Amino acid sequence: WGCRWAVQSRDIPLLPAVPPSGCDDLIGAVFELGRTLCRLQLSDEELALFTAAVLLSPDRPWLTESKKVQKLQDKIYVALQHEIQKKHSAEDKLSKMVSKLPLMKTICNLHLDKLEFFRLLHPETAMNFPPLYKEVFNSELQYSDPRES
Repeated sequence: WGCRWAVQSRDIPLLPAVPPSGCDDLIGAVFELGRTLCRLQLSDEELALFTAAVLLSPDRPWLTESKKVQKLQDKIYVALQHEIQKKHSAEDKLSKMVSKLPLMKTICNLHLDKLEFFRLLHPETAMNFPPLYKEVFNSELQYSDPRES
């Protein structure tokens, strides 16, 4: 609901007037992804299933049971396809959603680059990141560039 409302409302700016220095590419990519996903007019169920499929990515380097994750992700995609068909949505909706995955991976890598740069510039602040943020991104940062390992 909020996504559709924000896109239709002209009173809400979608981008900050002056993005933080060095992050304009990341912010622009995130907002472009948001705009393209909003155009798909996903139902709450479709959005939840797509989010679960994205989060359950079997290609994360530290996973020890990636085949189990892949099977679970496959089941979620089947449920998502069923939900799309149930709502009589456009037949190519799932392929349009899946086509956004490379952009999402690019955004994730860009975010990791910005985060690592921030950690190098401000290590004292990075030490005080919230625990969940540290848990999610410390693993990513450890594996973000295999040449550094």
